Amino acid sequence: MKTPLARDLAGNYASALDCVRSGPSASNRQPWRILRQSAQRAFHFHLKRTPGYDKFTARIDIQRVDMGIAMCHFELAVRELGLTGRWVVANPGLEGGNAEYILTWVES
Repeated sequence: MKTPLARDLAGNYASALDCVRSGPSASNRQPWRILRQSAQRAFHFHLKRTPGYDKFTARIDIQRVDMGIAMCHFELAVRELGLTGRWVVANPGLEGGNAEYILTWVES
């Protein structure tokens, strides 16, 4: 989860990923990480938490709200591009680097 996907390798999804990258988040932390699995035509969304961030917002998990914003931007962008897919639970088991699996978007 350390190497950004080059725009020219993102194919039809380059604009959708740009929408996620440029989207807002609390404190401009952009805690999302998206892993592309081309064989399964899947995008796995992970949350990379900022250590200690929860002590400022103990009652509300702001970084989860950030994930929802990122996922919404992705969904709206792929729809606008005419791409079809759906959200599924399909954890690729690639936890690590302080990132937790959230959800997967699979092309249909």
